[in-house]
Amino acid sequence: MEENIALKPEKVFNTADIGFAFVMLACGFLYWNLIDFFSLGAGVTLFAAVLFGASFIYLSKSKIKGSRWSFVPLLLAGLCALQFALFDNRVIRQLNFLFLSALFIYWICLSTGRRIDKKLSVYIAGDAVKQIMSIPFLNFGCCASGVKSFSKYGKIKAILPAIIGIVLFLPLLLWVLYLLWSADLAFEKFINSAVEVISVERLITYAVQFVIGIPVAFYLYGSVYGNVKGRHADCITAESVDNAAKAARFAPRAAIYSVLTAFNAIYLLFFGVQAAYLFSAFGGDLPEVFTYAEYARRGFFELCAVAGINLGVLLVSHLTVKRNEDENPRALRVETLLISLFTILLIATALSKMVMYINAYGLTQLRVFTSWFMILLLFVFVVICVRQFKKFNSSRLIILGFVLMFMALSYGNIDGVIAKYNIERYEAGTLSTFDADMLAGLSDAAVPHIYDMYLRTGERDSEMRERLKSAIMMSEWVAGGDSFREFNLQKHRADAIRALLNEEQIQAKQGRGKINLPRPPA
Repeated sequence: MEENIALKPEKVFNTADIGFAFVMLACGFLYWNLIDFFSLGAGVTLFAAVLFGASFIYLSKSKIKGSRWSFVPLLLAGLCALQFALFDNRVIRQLNFLFLSALFIYWICLSTGRRIDKKLSVYIAGDAVKQIMSIPFLNFGCCASGVKSFSKYGKIKAILPAIIGIVLFLPLLLWVLYLLWSADLAFEKFINSAVEVISVERLITYAVQFVIGIPVAFYLYGSVYGNVKGRHADCITAESVDNAAKAARFAPRAAIYSVLTAFNAIYLLFFGVQAAYLFSAFGGDLPEVFTYAEYARRGFFELCAVAGINLGVLLVSHLTVKRNEDENPRALRVETLLISLFTILLIATALSKMVMYINAYGLTQLRVFTSWFMILLLFVFVVICVRQFKKFNSSRLIILGFVLMFMALSYGNIDGVIAKYNIERYEAGTLSTFDADMLAGLSDAAVPHIYDMYLRTGERDSEMRERLKSAIMMSEWVAGGDSFREFNLQKHRADAIRALLNEEQIQAKQGRGKINLPRPPA
């Protein structure tokens, strides 16, 4: 009997739990109503404010204050949510949405003290499984139970039967409403006006959003309620993670070391044979057999393949090699160090190639994201190298490094930087070609810089003006819709610029002459 109680802990609901269940049902609806997954604009900011605000109040009502460190993910979440209302880059916003979701889960975990380890460490992998999968789904039905418990409170018992009665007699009520609509002209006009405000199509849309929002509400409530009450919160512990790690250590050392040695020998041979052109990038020289594009792209794919393989090989080696819990064999450290050094060398070479490529052809989104990813990999492998000489919490350092680099990427105004850099270099004569089509594929963050160049170009180059104007107008399609859900500050500024250009075109067609366009709006 005790075992069954442990497997199925009792569901207990107080007033705060019940109220929070209804709030999460509303959040499930708002998840689909406010968030446009194609554009991800200010709707995400508003949804995050509602979700975090409601959860914060619920934690307070549940007498959970959280530690001072729990405010760190809360602050980061605020910055991430604000980013959707400020910047306009679809790739970054999609990544930021995933990061914001992870921050919410980790904030709840940290506030309720349900972390496996009291400090940021490698146990965060166990926390991820527990917080993303175990607790929400093991408590998935608690939201429904909380709503059901609402009927147990005094006079409130009569509300649910009343709602059921209205639903059952809804067809008859609608029929009576139709007869009254047909019988009186004034009532007909009133109903018609109401239908214009609340259309049937809109009601159906809201109903669908509410229905598909129920699983979202159940997941969110299960996550928060499970952590607050501790229900299924011990399904994954430090002991279970350690036992899983011990069970994974089955590979003989000789097998692991021979594989690592073989990899290191291949990389040594690779660098030795191809050193003639691999290291030419450090001096800015281009091998005769390559174009800039071929040279840089080849380095990028080499980086992705080798770095990915190396990370996988090192992870599997350290997880599966037979050893004691705190043992770090010297041979394993040496092999790990050599693979990390080879990877660092290739990353440095590839970065040099990318710099050469950018100097020749300018910036693009792919080149910026690739460079960012290379720098992140370089940081990771440097930490791995240092870890072979000195024992420290490398997992925490890597996680913090990733968070800082991701926030820099989110607030770096990438598309604006790309447009400004390419335009300034082209006008300075250091960039031989100007790719207006590439600028057209950027987000609205690039529009003010393109518009500024449009004004400077004047009438001396009508072809360039048309290309720039086309790039500005094309970015409107890239930006998405016009509702507040897709709103962001950069899109707002770009829309103002497009309105000016449209007015210029209208006046030109009407023969009213040229208008003096203002500078880009602030």
